[in-house]
Amino acid sequence: MQTYYLSGSNGYTIRVSSTTINSANDLTMSFQDMYTLQNSTASLSNISYDSYESLLSFTTSIDTNLVGDEFRATLINSGSEIWHGSWQVFRPQTIDKANYTNQNDGFISNVSENKYVILD
Repeated sequence: MQTYYLSGSNGYTIRVSSTTINSANDLTMSFQDMYTLQNSTASLSNISYDSYESLLSFTTSIDTNLVGDEFRATLINSGSEIWHGSWQVFRPQTIDKANYTNQNDGFISNVSENKYVILD
């Protein structure tokens, strides 16, 4: 299952069946909403294909605004299916890093020979 964040276009790299991609116009991504069974298509951009590894990289945007939506997806190249899978929609993510505070800002530890500095 692929993850899709509501922040807009999302970039992906997926392994597909061995194929030849002549132009970006040959690629079509079709979706089916697993809840409503409505079919839709998505446009792909920034497409690159590594034929040695069969890796397809692209950017896409799914027409949805509901967190938790799930889609069946099929990637078609010139009429033949080269990948199928699923997508789930998530809320945009932010990285919250912990802010550590030293008890004593006047002294900073340096790289040492695994010895401890004890301050009174």
